[in-house]
Amino acid sequence: MAIKIIEENQLKWINIDSVDDEALAYLRENFNFHHLDIDDIQSESQTPKIDIYKNYLFIVLQFPQWRADKQMVVDSEVDIFIGENFLITIQHNKVRELKNFFYKCLKNKNTKRKWMSHDSGFLLYKLIDSLFHECRPLLNNMGRQIAKIENEIFDGTSDPAIVKRLAVLRRNVLNFRRIIDPQRYLMSNLSHTRKPFLNEDTSLYFDDINDYLSKLWAILERYKDTINGLHVTVESLINQKTNQVISALTVISVSLLPLTLLSGIYGMNIDGLPFAHSPFFVWAMFVALALIIIMLIIIMRKRKYL
Repeated sequence: MAIKIIEENQLKWINIDSVDDEALAYLRENFNFHHLDIDDIQSESQTPKIDIYKNYLFIVLQFPQWRADKQMVVDSEVDIFIGENFLITIQHNKVRELKNFFYKCLKNKNTKRKWMSHDSGFLLYKLIDSLFHECRPLLNNMGRQIAKIENEIFDGTSDPAIVKRLAVLRRNVLNFRRIIDPQRYLMSNLSHTRKPFLNEDTSLYFDDINDYLSKLWAILERYKDTINGLHVTVESLINQKTNQVISALTVISVSLLPLTLLSGIYGMNIDGLPFAHSPFFVWAMFVALALIIIMLIIIMRKRKYL
């Protein structure tokens, strides 16, 4: 069954883990929600928002989640209806964190009492706070990856695929930022919303979530700047190696050019060339020219021209 219900002190937490005909019929029969909200929960990838009505709020919340199969951070959407004595959470995809919190509250009496002993606004705070705190390990893991790549770059042990690894990290940081940014404004709106289930005391809790999201944002900004700096550093190192290879090839080409010219001249059947009939002197010219070239290369390396 897609609908699960927890009750405590006349407060209901209804969790719908998939939007199907049964769930839609249940919402239409038991609640007087606006038809536009019902339409919204049937479509995925809604913009995070909060719609305020006389007796309830409709909230579209997103939080970061790791997709191991794609190696990227994606957004998980949870739609929420909250009224004076109920909280309805609706999942479009199976959200493991939300499911764990719901069943923990369902099976653990202490957790149930702690989360549902107040009004629905406090339950909403506990849920959102727990969901966003679950994102911290993901952020910490990204930080460890950045530190590892940084050490590899400056230790000289980086592999050729480090540019791609940096690009993947940059994409994940940008995705994380894109998800977190609108949630800060949503929490700010919640803290300033006044309803019987969202009073002055509850606003302090949502301000606390907003502060936490601001800390996450500051960490993401630092990660973004670090990745950009590492990307510039890697590009500089790659350009330096490329210049070294080009310099080496240029030295080889220029060094062989006089010898190639001399061999070309003496390889032609032309009478009257100096020492053309004296192989010893011809080879001596080649050796002398090669020694001059080697000596010039040594002098240029000592003066750090090469």
